[in-house]
Amino acid sequence: MKKKAIACVIGAVFSGQLYAAQMPVAQAEIEPVVVTADRNAQTLDKAAPNVSVIGRKTLNQASAQDLDDIVMYESGVSVPSDNNRRGHAGINIRGIDGNRILMMVDGVRIPESYAGGGSNGAISGRDMVESDTLKQVDIVKGPYSALYGSDALGGVVNMVTLSPSDFVDEGKRGHFGLKHGYRSRDRSHGVTATVAGFHENAEGLLMLTRRQGHETENMGSDTSYSTARTTTNPQKNNAYNVLAKGNIGNERHRFETLYEQYYHANDTVLANGLGSQSRGPVTIATSESNARDRIRRQRIEAGYRYAGEGRLKEANLTAYQQKLRTEDDAVDASITRMGARQLGNSTRYSDYGFNQTIRGLNGRGVWEFDGTVKQTVVAGAEYKHTETARPRDSLTVDNLTGTVSKTYAGSTYPNKTFPDSKRKTFSVYAQDSLTFGNGIVLTPALRYEKDKLNTSTDQAYLNANPGGTATRFNDSALTPSLRLSVPMGEQFTGFATYSQGFRTPPFDSATMAFANTTYGYAVIPNANLKSERSNSFELGMKFKNERARAQVTAFYNRYRNFINRTEIGTSTVGRRPIIQYQYQNLDHVKTYGAEASAAYKFLPGWQVSGSIAWMRGEQQDGKPLDSAYPLNGVLGLDYTQEKWGVGTKLRWSKKHSRVSSDTVFQAPGYGVWDVGAWYKPFKNLEIGANIYNVGNKKYWQHTDVAGMSRTSVMDLYTETGRNFAATVQLKF
Repeated sequence: MKKKAIACVIGAVFSGQLYAAQMPVAQAEIEPVVVTADRNAQTLDKAAPNVSVIGRKTLNQASAQDLDDIVMYESGVSVPSDNNRRGHAGINIRGIDGNRILMMVDGVRIPESYAGGGSNGAISGRDMVESDTLKQVDIVKGPYSALYGSDALGGVVNMVTLSPSDFVDEGKRGHFGLKHGYRSRDRSHGVTATVAGFHENAEGLLMLTRRQGHETENMGSDTSYSTARTTTNPQKNNAYNVLAKGNIGNERHRFETLYEQYYHANDTVLANGLGSQSRGPVTIATSESNARDRIRRQRIEAGYRYAGEGRLKEANLTAYQQKLRTEDDAVDASITRMGARQLGNSTRYSDYGFNQTIRGLNGRGVWEFDGTVKQTVVAGAEYKHTETARPRDSLTVDNLTGTVSKTYAGSTYPNKTFPDSKRKTFSVYAQDSLTFGNGIVLTPALRYEKDKLNTSTDQAYLNANPGGTATRFNDSALTPSLRLSVPMGEQFTGFATYSQGFRTPPFDSATMAFANTTYGYAVIPNANLKSERSNSFELGMKFKNERARAQVTAFYNRYRNFINRTEIGTSTVGRRPIIQYQYQNLDHVKTYGAEASAAYKFLPGWQVSGSIAWMRGEQQDGKPLDSAYPLNGVLGLDYTQEKWGVGTKLRWSKKHSRVSSDTVFQAPGYGVWDVGAWYKPFKNLEIGANIYNVGNKKYWQHTDVAGMSRTSVMDLYTETGRNFAATVQLKF
């Protein structure tokens, strides 16, 4: 009990926000501008409490290289990860994750993730945007379908990339920048070069990034090449990114173009899969297991933007195409025995992929009307066409006879776990912010969305699901929202929000067909899935004066027809029991909780601040929702001057004791202390250094192990111990 009390005292002493440590005093007062919340630019202090912005200064201070780094200091937001092979899956907001969270880059949806039947990681994740190219990250917590459609059932994450105007203008017509960063946790180096130029009627930007690294270290101790291994698997990775932007025009009319190419490669020795494993009477001894994973994402955009002085303040029309091509290949050599009898001695070569192409057209306008009641109307329309495929091929070679087989674990190859699909989505939306003379703001919004999914079967899909047929899914929805903002004096503002959410069944859930007789499980299709729907309520309060700011939010979300993978029974194949799973609609799932944050400048250059998040999640049978996070928070203290600054943060979490079963691992509570400093000796040079987990604490991130059964190798999922980062930036 004394230790807990001491921890609380230390947390209070070290409370603060590290992002301020990189801000010169003159810049610390600038309010971030957030566009995502209302699809219209506004300062953060005008946005609802469920909206947060992670700015470039924060990203620099965190030495952000990936999704996990980006949200490291954002309470109530986390990233499910698989550091043993595949990396980061996506974003978890208030216990909701996967494709229920809309993730965008510059307002354009990034490709969906593919979990492959379930896990906290993902076969194809969504960590596919280079962090060095980001200006800021906007996060909207909770359902937001009224403005963003069916993908925003649990929240919105919009990653905003840097533009030419962030580097050049009429007073500075050229810019060159070079940044080098190092992280000890994975022995990685990253270099980003930036070139920007300005002309009276044109601007341009080119950013090139190259990264190389290794596996992310953890706190495991067993380094054996066996199933008992608890250190992360040996890995080499490299990545590059190209971002090019250009625009031409004048203050009123501009034509904009964008090209982005992201590539990431992981080569992994799956050391924790080597050795002998028993499956009933069958023993498999694996002597070789190597994985080759690749991600390629390409985005092309062209658009027109209008800025006016009349009632029509802004309008834009953007056409885009985004292609994702992933590869998850592997080579495995093994000997299979039943008792003393050898059943096989083979090497398997698997060649898997996940492909998605999204083409779309977005249009949006912003109108302002003056009068007794001032109105700001945002309206627009969107059409997108999405094509998705999961090709899989496998070749098994008998090491004794040289015989080649296209059958493995009861499956015939090539096959597909779900049929190729084409999804067409059309939507229109409108929002009207009415500002009354007494400062009250009432903001109703409404969206209509029509979604149509068609699948096509081929022999590859029939190899996995012989009785499969082409399926179609059509649905539409009207999703309203209503937000009320009430000023309570000069320093307080109250908020209340109601919103509905809507999400059609994703590309794989209804049609997934997969079986593995060696490991004894199968996933079978369900053509009767319904669209998920939600109702969300929020109450919040904001406070701000010259030296302090604070906000608190309470939320309640109720989901209907929640789609979840469910065990439905056991079948027998070749006298072996096969556990069957299927995606089904749950009647009700609910989440509720509260979040708070505050910051206080108590002396010149000094700031103390912190945040805390608490929630509960319940399934329809009353059992806890494993993905709901335990009580957690971030506390810190910062001191900043014009040319240098220092800061410290304490990331902490309570034990995850609310789990759905006694067999589920309960991640222990922890407190992790980080420190950082930056120094700008010259106008063109900035140096930064950070130490993470100063106390070398052994801990687990809740989202990495949520719902996972306890095993003897839980240390495999621990986070990195003490590690450091360093950056050097040159700007001309």
